[in-house]
Amino acid sequence: MSKLTVVEISDLPAKPRGGGDEIRRSWNRLVATHRSVSALFATLNELRAAQDDMRGPISEAHRDQARAAIVFTAAGIDACLSALLEDSLPTLLLSQGSAHNTFVAHYMKERFKDNKVTEATKKAVVSFDPRAALIELYVSDLTGPSIQSAKDLARCRDALGLQKDPALTTAILEAHQPFFNARHEVVHELDIVDAAGKGTRGRRHRDIAAVGDQCDGALQLLHDFVGPTARAVRQVRRLMGWSDS
Repeated sequence: MSKLTVVEISDLPAKPRGGGDEIRRSWNRLVATHRSVSALFATLNELRAAQDDMRGPISEAHRDQARAAIVFTAAGIDACLSALLEDSLPTLLLSQGSAHNTFVAHYMKERFKDNKVTEATKKAVVSFDPRAALIELYVSDLTGPSIQSAKDLARCRDALGLQKDPALTTAILEAHQPFFNARHEVVHELDIVDAAGKGTRGRRHRDIAAVGDQCDGALQLLHDFVGPTARAVRQVRRLMGWSDS
């Protein structure tokens, strides 16, 4: 009996209704990431099925496919959440609520702390469109060069006003920390275990099935961000008397 490890990425749920332009870019980026990661694992499955002995050990070349999936998924997290914040916050911050409270708290505790205002903040305040500039600076603070931990996910969740969403509890977000640990090891350490050995160097063992589960879970989590954000945007639009788009 074959012991072939087959990894499949779950289909994404349907695109959330409403949300309009506020979720369009983030959704498109999520779909594109899902397609790329699914294709990587499909190729991996095909390569494994074509090898002479499917019961043999998984080669480093095959594990590199899984490592690539981690990198692709991480890039999708960055792209999707950055777009979601950039596009939805201008609408969400038009009404009082959790998103607006978190926005104000961030500036009061971080950028206006001890009356020490950075040049970037000053430029935002005196720009032609201060509100837009402050939101842009806020998103940069939230995402940085990349989203690298469960804590970063929680900051994005709070910024979107989704603290009470049952699919985005702190415990659920923290369950994805192993994915970010793997991302760090692959991207920043090249999966090297011992770079200063006696003429040898090892690489971390990557369990392909575990990597598949991590990537699959991360992609589904992104949907859990986009869906409630679309609902929140729709609610603000109704409060403002705007038509749904």
